[in-house]
Amino acid sequence: MIADVRVAVDGQPLLGPLAGIGHYTHQLIHALARVEPRHRYYVVAPRPLRRLSLRSLPLSNFSEPNVEVAVSPWWAVLRARLRHPLARTAVLKAVDPPVDVFHATNNVFPYPVPAARNVLTVHDLTLLRFPEWHPARRLAVMVPALGPAMRQADRIIAPSCSTRDDLVRLLSVDPERISIVPYGVAPNFTPGSAASVTARLEAFGLRPGEYVLFMGTIEPRKNLLRLLEAVEQAAPKIGPLVVAGGRGWNDDRILRTMARLESAGRVRSLGYVPDDARPALLGGARAFAFPSLYEGFGLPPLEAMACGTPVVTSNVASLPEVVGDAALCVDPTDVAALAAALTRVWSDDALHADLRARGLARAALFSWDRTARLTLDVYRTVLDRAPRSSSLHGVG
Repeated sequence: MIADVRVAVDGQPLLGPLAGIGHYTHQLIHALARVEPRHRYYVVAPRPLRRLSLRSLPLSNFSEPNVEVAVSPWWAVLRARLRHPLARTAVLKAVDPPVDVFHATNNVFPYPVPAARNVLTVHDLTLLRFPEWHPARRLAVMVPALGPAMRQADRIIAPSCSTRDDLVRLLSVDPERISIVPYGVAPNFTPGSAASVTARLEAFGLRPGEYVLFMGTIEPRKNLLRLLEAVEQAAPKIGPLVVAGGRGWNDDRILRTMARLESAGRVRSLGYVPDDARPALLGGARAFAFPSLYEGFGLPPLEAMACGTPVVTSNVASLPEVVGDAALCVDPTDVAALAAALTRVWSDDALHADLRARGLARAALFSWDRTARLTLDVYRTVLDRAPRSSSLHGVG
């Protein structure tokens, strides 16, 4: 691959508190800049209309000399939104000269970027498989964009075989056009010292080894209602469930159930927690519960393993592929099985120690530097081939 390649990366997932795709985008850009410093990376995004300053956003958190944040002026975004209220298309600040590769990081190409080659990361296809898990507006915008995005992409990145298979089955994508690039585990996810973990947990009123942790967005896909029921069934054999995550959508019933169990001492709700608190919360838990109904990859279980915490997760979609034999995998719709698995990990010291060792070994296979190198291989592949289309594409 030629030196000094210019890559634009979609920074739209960095325009708010980081969730899964935001963490992926953030870690990937840092790793790309670190692994291949000869290239120049442009983080492109429309300026959020509700705030003129970007200083407090993850979008601006890049100190690498080969990374530049390029956002559009607010007035251009406002004009575009007024013309097309449902469109994701937005006028972007020009990157001059045009980039060699545009990497869209969130399932579709959200706006036009002049680029010689187009790379697309598709994290999952819940929009098609489980439309009931998404707001109507998101479906209206993104579902019609999926087909054109598959045709526009010179190469598609999937984080797992599970997502690749969905792309082939649901969107008839040629599997030869798909590269599997797993996510990575950041180096700060590691077993901390007992003193450091204890000190960090004090701020949350928690003590190491005395709680089960769930970390993720509060939404139907994460299967929290069944997890809450399982925790209630397992009481008092296991400690309380600590829920660390921001609100998603359609979460009213989940929040009502959490409030009832919190008043009974079975649940602690922390809300959205800052990134620097996540390793200590994971490392201090007796077990990590992640009974999601579907994941395109499922990074939180790996992060828990990297912190030395045994994991109970689902036996569906990509999750068995990710955790291997290093976690207890159960049917996420079987509340009794979930309660039993949590009770086993909580009470069986030998099982706990075995899962801890297996988890640490499994998580060590995944790093963001590896993710970056595999992504650079994708860039190399598309630059060595003729583009699928030389025109400028956008959605809207």
